[in-house]
Amino acid sequence: MAEQQKTPKSESDTPEFQVVDKRQFLDLNNMDTTTVEEKPRYPTFVEELMARTAETERKFEEKKKQIDEEIVRTKTRLESDFQRRLDLDKKKIVLPFLEVMDNLLRAIEAASQGGSAEHLLEGVQMTADLFRSKLQAIGVEPIETLEQPFDPNSAQAIDRIPVTDKSLDGIVIEEVQTGYSMNGHLLRPAQVRVGHYE
Repeated sequence: MAEQQKTPKSESDTPEFQVVDKRQFLDLNNMDTTTVEEKPRYPTFVEELMARTAETERKFEEKKKQIDEEIVRTKTRLESDFQRRLDLDKKKIVLPFLEVMDNLLRAIEAASQGGSAEHLLEGVQMTADLFRSKLQAIGVEPIETLEQPFDPNSAQAIDRIPVTDKSLDGIVIEEVQTGYSMNGHLLRPAQVRVGHYE
């Protein structure tokens, strides 16, 4: 076999080959020292569950806020209704006593115009009777203590009076101030003097 001799080619005949290095190197001089936190990667179903949980929490907070606002509105409404009822009840209680006040003012006017003492006494007696009836209409009753055995639940003994009759021992001899009850409940205890046998 005949050897072919290769003739050397000149350098000008070969194409020029160039290498471009695209690798990135760490530039220590211009390095940013702040570290970026990478968010942890979760599987898709976990991310979906987390999104659902966040949405549920948001809806819960909205609902809680609505309920809190409704509670405040209800409380305000109830307080307003209570105050209105209280004012109406006060009016019902006070209105009958205005009639008593009118009678007292008439008695004072009659006395100032030179009316007789008899007429003045009669007017005051009528006013007192009217006042008692108005008190009874709202459930206020006087407590009977005079000549009754002393009851510390309805009366307050302010003094003891010596008695010679043994049957009067512990009996109310004198009523200094009348006691009252309202619908069966003690409103004011009577102040009394009680007999004490010696």
